[in-house]
Amino acid sequence: MRLSRLVPDFRWDRAAVISRDWRSLNPVRAYAEAQGIPVDMANEDLPSLWRLRKVQAFIARIREEKGLIGIPHLLDVLNGMTQNRWTGVIAEGIAALARDLNDKAAPGADLVEWFAEWGRNVRGFLLLTALRAKGLEFEDVVILDGNWAGLSRGEDVAAPRRLFYVAMTRARRSLALIATGQHPFLPASALRRKVTHEPRLAPPLITWAMPDMKAVDLSWVGRQWNGHDCHKALAEAQIGGPLTLHPKAERWLILDTKGRQIGVMRKVWSPPPGQAILSATLGAVVNWRAVDNEDAFRPHLKHETWEVALPEICFGLGMV
Repeated sequence: MRLSRLVPDFRWDRAAVISRDWRSLNPVRAYAEAQGIPVDMANEDLPSLWRLRKVQAFIARIREEKGLIGIPHLLDVLNGMTQNRWTGVIAEGIAALARDLNDKAAPGADLVEWFAEWGRNVRGFLLLTALRAKGLEFEDVVILDGNWAGLSRGEDVAAPRRLFYVAMTRARRSLALIATGQHPFLPASALRRKVTHEPRLAPPLITWAMPDMKAVDLSWVGRQWNGHDCHKALAEAQIGGPLTLHPKAERWLILDTKGRQIGVMRKVWSPPPGQAILSATLGAVVNWRAVDNEDAFRPHLKHETWEVALPEICFGLGMV
């Protein structure tokens, strides 16, 4: 669907596509990427921005500064860092901060607190579930069809309608709702437009696993001695760089382009049934600490803090 036909001045970088669940969002991502539209998926399992290597390095620089700090200096700090997808996120935070400061400056401690609060939010163009969208706003919102009236375990009968209301009220300017047949919550008086199918733009049958802290053994690096290759490999690793997932015994090893192991997936992780790994990249590097682990595992740790590589994995449906 070409949303620019429905909404004048539609901009993907200020928009969100919201669904009841993740299954209907994967085809949208495939379609968007086939058209060259940058896209992010706001997965509930993505790591906190506060733990990311780039964010931690940026915050450390702010803490080193004395006196009041203004937007120009924050931009100088950011421009001095190696650029990747997460420095782009920091740039968005600085832009939001500039609107709050109105050309003024603030103490470093206040800015650190501001970024900590801002880091709990996400940005568009986003694909996300209605639960993840709570508290967020976007210029333009598209709500996909799919099981809005279904009840999850333990929900009361009004819960789906409340969730749909949350999704609708995320829009500042325009709201488009996609439905096949009669929607359970759309009134008969709603403005309706027929969407023309464009088969030549059909996306490939691919799906993604986003950087997920629940899928990776978070303490593996912490159990390795200083001389292990993983520490040097992680220090050299760049966001977006290619990775290989290699099965060994009951685990999947995470390897860099030189074949060095930088991590390992948890034993419970495996590719979805009927799917093969097409590619993997370094989606995020997060900071982890010994105190984040359960007491029973701490005697096995060799470090107080370490970094963890989180892969972003692309699967092909029916390719095994």
